[in-house]
This record gives sequence, structure tokens and C-alpha cells, in this order.
Amino acid sequence: MSNKSSHPLLSCADGIATGMTDTLLLIGRILIAAMFLLTVWFGSPNVGYLTSINFFSSDIMSPLARIVEWIIVVSLVLGVGTRYGALLGLAFVVIATVAAHRWWGYPQAAQLVQYTFLTKNLAAAGGLIVLFVTGGGAISVDRFLAKS
Repeated sequence: MSNKSSHPLLSCADGIATGMTDTLLLIGRILIAAMFLLTVWFGSPNVGYLTSINFFSSDIMSPLARIVEWIIVVSLVLGVGTRYGALLGLAFVVIATVAAHRWWGYPQAAQLVQYTFLTKNLAAAGGLIVLFVTGGGAISVDRFLAKS
């Protein structure tokens, strides 16, 4: 990445971003992981919900989805296999969005909530793609293992 600013008025922001890259990557990883953690911590996706949207093998897919979410959380928070964790998170978000957040198919009272979930997932997908490109940064197990 270039340290040169595209405009003099942006040089302050560019300097902060450059000087705090690794700290900001850690914060970003934790915030993205928090989305998955808050979902899985409260037991979602649960069998009842998956059954209600006619998801196949809900009794198998619910615990599998929660295991995957825990793997994503650990990967992103610790920065271990960060790029793989980001790709796994991206796949999870795409599947969840396509399967569960088709807002137009819900009753009108539920459409805004589902639309909000859809847009949240789009933002998460963007963050996960950026994390895939950048990797975990210096404050990560990945970087520690690379130095060994």
C-alpha cells in the first residue's frame, strides 16, 4: 500500500491509518467476530428457526452452523488462519443471506427486520473480503507463526 496521500486534506487520516494499521486490523477482526459470537452465544441458528424457513436437515445443520460460527470467532479474534476464517465467514454469511434473509418473502411485519439482516450481512461480507485481502496484521497468531 502506498503511504502517499491522494489529497493534502486526507494526509492526517492516511497517517493515522498507516500508523495504526495493525491495531485497527485487530479491532476490525474483533468487531466482525462479535457479530458471529453474539449470534451463536444466544443459540442461533436454532432448529426451530431453520425448520420454519424449510432449511434442509435442520436438526443437523443447526449444530453444524454453530460449530462453524465458533471456528470463525476463534480464527478472527486470535488471528489464526485469518484468511481462511474470513473466507469461512464469507461463505457462512452468503448461505445465511440466501437461505434466511430473503426479506421480500416474509410477512410485511417481519420485512424490515429481515431487510436489516440482509444489509448487515452485506456489510459483514465486505468486511470479511477486506480482511481476506489484508490478513490478520502484526497482532495475530498468523504473524507470530510466520516469524517462527
